[in-house]
Amino acid sequence: MDVKRIDSSDANVSKFVFDFPKAVSEAVLYHYGNFETRTVVCCSTQSGCPVGCRFCGSGDAFVRSLTAEEIAFQPEYLFQERGIDTSKVAKLQIMFMSMGEPLLNWTALAEAIRRLHKKYPNAKLLISTSAPRVDYGPLCELSREISGIGLQFSVHESTDEARDKLIPFKNKLTLREIAAEGERWYRASSRPPFFNYCVHSENASQEDAVRLSLLFNPEIWQATISVICERKES
Repeated sequence: MDVKRIDSSDANVSKFVFDFPKAVSEAVLYHYGNFETRTVVCCSTQSGCPVGCRFCGSGDAFVRSLTAEEIAFQPEYLFQERGIDTSKVAKLQIMFMSMGEPLLNWTALAEAIRRLHKKYPNAKLLISTSAPRVDYGPLCELSREISGIGLQFSVHESTDEARDKLIPFKNKLTLREIAAEGERWYRASSRPPFFNYCVHSENASQEDAVRLSLLFNPEIWQATISVICERKES
């Protein structure tokens, strides 16, 4: 299998492109000064993506879902290629948020998570989802089993109308349904869910902030903010 590595000009980010059988996927390794302090890997769960978010080039085409072996192989390869001793990493994060929608490949993802947890017990295993309308019960059960699992919803807008334009995938949860599923996961796991918000000039008003605070209970939810909401990889 061919693997191509592309480094950023400052050497802090490396993208790895995997040529799997009849599918191409990518994983990204982030360097924060040194790997022993913090190591973050973002890996793919599908080749392409069926969701079609307007800010993400992966949504232009969907090829297939990856197998559990192909998902787990990505961080395994990155750690080996860069000579990272994961047992010495103070903050190790494996994030399922590169190509594909993780919850649309749940069976393979769950198997990969179990495999990675067994091999890297100190790793946080973080799922970032655009909230497709699926059964979230198995995710809650697995999160009870493995305490390192984290959950983030890609929200990006404060109204369903605006979010529908950004994420045109029809079969997804509304913002209120996302809030309900996040609270359900919180009750199951005792860990706060996250929502990610992609800030731009048209959704950064006080009214947007109020809507978000009413939707996502600040006593339960954590927020992360993205300031780059376009396809330009530069």
